[in-house]
This record gives sequence, C-alpha cells and structure tokens, in this order.
Amino acid sequence: MNLTSWIEDRTGLFSAFRQCSESRVAARSCCISLWPSAILFAFLVEVISGVFLWMYYSPSAQTAWESVYYVQYEVLGGWLVRGMHYYGGQVLLALTGLYALHLIFARAYRAPRELVFWTVVGMAVVTIALLLTGDLLPWTQVGYWSTNVRTKFLLLLPYVGDALYKLAVGGPDMGHLTLTRFLALHAGILTVAFAVLLWLHGWFQRKALQSEGAEGGLTRPYWPDQALRNMTACCLVMAAILVLVGRHALDPQWAGHPAGDYLGSELGSPRDPIDAYAAARPDWYFVGLYQFAHYFPGHLKILPIFIVPGTLVLLFLLMPFWAGSKVGHAVNVAITAALLAAVAVLTFESKRVDAGDPIFQASRADEEEAAGRVKELIRGKGVPASGALSLLWDDPKTQGPRLFQQHCISCHDFSNAAGEGMFAEKPSAPNLYGYPSAEWLAGLMDPKQISYAPAELTKTDRPRYFGATAFKNGDMAKFVKDNLRELRKDAGEEEYQTMLRAVAAEARRRPGEKPSAAEKQAIEDFSCVDCHRFYDRGNLGAAPDLTGFASREWLIGIISNPAHKRFYGAKNDRMPAYAPSPEAPEKNILTARQVELLADWLLGEWYRP
Repeated sequence: MNLTSWIEDRTGLFSAFRQCSESRVAARSCCISLWPSAILFAFLVEVISGVFLWMYYSPSAQTAWESVYYVQYEVLGGWLVRGMHYYGGQVLLALTGLYALHLIFARAYRAPRELVFWTVVGMAVVTIALLLTGDLLPWTQVGYWSTNVRTKFLLLLPYVGDALYKLAVGGPDMGHLTLTRFLALHAGILTVAFAVLLWLHGWFQRKALQSEGAEGGLTRPYWPDQALRNMTACCLVMAAILVLVGRHALDPQWAGHPAGDYLGSELGSPRDPIDAYAAARPDWYFVGLYQFAHYFPGHLKILPIFIVPGTLVLLFLLMPFWAGSKVGHAVNVAITAALLAAVAVLTFESKRVDAGDPIFQASRADEEEAAGRVKELIRGKGVPASGALSLLWDDPKTQGPRLFQQHCISCHDFSNAAGEGMFAEKPSAPNLYGYPSAEWLAGLMDPKQISYAPAELTKTDRPRYFGATAFKNGDMAKFVKDNLRELRKDAGEEEYQTMLRAVAAEARRRPGEKPSAAEKQAIEDFSCVDCHRFYDRGNLGAAPDLTGFASREWLIGIISNPAHKRFYGAKNDRMPAYAPSPEAPEKNILTARQVELLADWLLGEWYRP
C-alpha cells in the first residue's frame, strides 16, 4: 500500500475532495455563492490572527495596553497581525452587510431561503458585537471612553438596567473585570456564535439550493469555475485587508518612524480614568446611530439606542414573509434603500458637526499628542512596573499644560505672537509664554509693553505683562517708563544686555554656579537691587528675589506660596498658594509633584529623545 492509498484508506480525504469537486450547484448561484466563501475566509483571518494576539494579551488595567504595545512595536510582524485582525473585522462586517443587501435586492431572501437570510442578519449582528467588545481590549483612551458611553446606555433600561450594567463591566465602574468579561465575550462566546451561524448558514443554503434544484436542476459543476471564483473572492478580501493595513506605507511624513506608528491598526494612548475623552465616537458602522441619538432628550435615549435598532432588526427578519409578492418585495427594497440613505445622511451630518467642533478637534489633537508622547517615553525609558500611564502622569510635557489649564488659565495667558496657545477669558496676570527668556524680560523692560492693555481682546492683541494687573501703575512699571531709558543711555547697550542675560541666566545655572562680577555689577547699575535682592546685594521684602530667578527651585517656591517674603509678600495680587503646607499636604491645592511638573513645563524641562 503506497502513501496515497494509506491516506485515502485512513481519512477518505481524496474521495471527499473528489466528491466536492463533482458536486453541482444551481445555475443562478454564481454570485450568491461568493459571499459565504469570502465571509468564511475573513472569519478565518480573524480567528488565526486573534489566536496569535491572544498569546500575548494580558487582560488587566495595568497590563492590557502594555501587552498590545509589545505586539505592535516589539514582536516581529506584530503590527501586521494586529492590523489584519482589526481591519479583517471591519471587512467581515462589510461583507455580511453587503451579503444581506444582495439577498434583498436579488429577491434571494424569499422562501425557501428565509433561514439563509436570517443567519446572514445574525452574523452581521454578532460581527458588530465582536467589534464592540474588541474595541475595549487594547485599553486605549478612545476605546475606554467609547465603551464607557455604550455600556452606560444599559442604565436606560427600566428595572434591569443597573444589574445588566454591573454584570457587563464587573462592578460599579470599568476595570480589570471588564476586560476579562469582554475578552470572554470576544474570543469565546461571540466567536463560537459566529462559527455556529456560519455553519448553519451553509447548511440552510445547501438545503435551499437543493430545493431550488428540484425545480430548476443543479446544472453547474462546482469545480473548477465556481471554486476559482470563490478563491478569487478570497484573494480580493485579503488584498483589501492588506491595503488597509499598509495604506500609509508610502506617506513621506512617516519616514524614519517605527513601522508600528503608521502600519497596521493605530494604537492610541493608554486609558486615563481621570482625563475624560471628549471626542469618544463610535466606528463608522454606528456613526449614523450616534447622530440619530442626538435628536432625543436624555430620558428618551432608550428609543434610538434600543427600541429603534431592535425594531429594525425584527423588521428585517420578518421581510421574507411578505417578499413573495412584487408589492411586498418592493416595500422591502424601499425600506432598505430609505434606511441606507438615512444612515448616510446622519453619518455625513455627524462628521460635519465634528469637523466644526473646536472641543472635539482639540480633544482629538490632545489624544494624538499623548499617544505619540507615551510611545516616545517608552522608547527612551521603557515601561515601568507601574504601567505606561504612569509615564504620562509623570511627564512635564504632558501634565504641565493640563495643570496650567486647570489652575492658571483663569488669570494667565500662555500664547505666542501668532495667537496660538492657551488664553484666559479675562487675563489679569502676565502671559507666561516664553518665560523666563531674555526676550520675555526685554519685553518686560519695554515702556510700551509693560503696562499695555488693549481696549478689545483678540488672540494676537492682549496684555503681556502688567497691563491687566494691580501692578499696572506700580513701582516696577513706573521705573521702566520713567527711569530705564536714561539708565540705558548712561550705562550703554552692552551693559543693558548683560543685565538681561544675567537675570535670564538665573533659571539655568548649575548647582553652585554664581554670576560673574560683571553681571552683578550690571544688575546693580540698573538699580535692580533697590527693590530686589540679588545674592549678597539688596534686601528681601520689596519685590521678588532675583537670586535663582525663575529657576526650578524658584518656580516651585512661588507656585507653592507666592505670598512668601521671598516673592511678593503682602503685595501678592490674588495668586493662590498652591502648596503652602508641606507638613500637611492634604491642605494643599496641588501635590508637591504637581508643582514640580508645572515648574518643569514652564522651563521646558522634559524628556527629549
């Protein structure tokens, strides 16, 4: 007995293949037979890539994002597998949706194909559930807040809503147990459900074709024509997935970046529970429904979220029962076309609204910046035991603007001459952009700028120094406007520039470094020490100490307690003391580390690759 005979005798493999190739299909089944093959192929891509990702995935709030990052950036070809899994899911949904539409428009959902149609609708619904549960698993900021919104819709359901919500998320809030539940749904229950529906679909389709064959005959052989068509469809599905995975491959803006940055599925920043994401939106398949829900007040949201979609699914399941007549079929086609048009219009409207929404655009920009920053930090520092999110929480470049927005923007601008940055509604303190550079100090010493305040605020015409403060006509402003010009004339421009550089240099001096004798003399020649202390010259109390001016230690001090005698003392103009009690930190507005982060950000001191 040779090897071929042994395999045939033990498995029946060759006879099974021969039986399949000799099987016959109905004459009109050419196009309809393509869809199941393409769907099966896309599903297999999902299963194979999903198993690979599952090998690396760690479902916890502190390790989920990190494990996905490892796949995307550290595993050879990981970005490819992850991209195929993500876009394979999108393609799978598109295929099931198009298949259902084809069945409707081709009248192939009538008896005896009701169950064929129902299984296609079921596969589409399960695919959506697969995409929604998979959206959370990377534990990104976008996925977390999008899922948070969706799961809280369960609370709209009377009587059972609260219990269903806690069952879905594993407690009162989303966390570790949410990930384990969603992973079980995604990789277990829903995947098996789709496989069962796909098998039932094949069974029902075969029964329907046999029934139709009894009327018109199974006239066409499956092999080779139909088999080659199905193989071509599968190749097109794979090509579509790969095109989506590599759609940015030729974009020159990504030159020099790691492949994981622009190939495969994008990985956003890790979920931050204290930083709500204002741009949480569903994927393309639910954007229309998202916009539709906006037309209902809160207490009626149950209608667009549950009642209307559920009714539409039920309507589609009932369509085959009256599709036998031309009128019934025409009604079904009209309903389907109207629904497609409505979804398209609502989707367009949602995109249009978001395009003109500054809060949405700013939130998207912040998320993109945070995603890029955390990857930059990981490449330079690695992932700490506390997780990737701790890198962002301890990063001045990330936290500085947030702290400034929360605690400083009520008085201070942080904007450049081009009108870019952060703006106080009514600025009443100096603009801190560029602080404490020599250029910033030169503007402070300009008689035209120090007390300037425009009659009408614009983004490019705003008070930069004391114009909107209690110091507008104070001693410093009077000195600059009344005395500085003569002092510059007497001392000379070189001496003036030395004075500016000496003050600006205080922010960057190394430990133990002292100003030169010439710098000290310049400070004294311009009468700075009449009000300010500068090392061993001048006294404290009249104005802020210039020793170590705007250095990290100096900024930490003034942010912590501006009313300290080293700074403004009793002359402090409304600036809060954010951390005046190191011995009782619970009484402070900011923690010591938050003060440090804000100071480092103002100085531009953060990790750079």
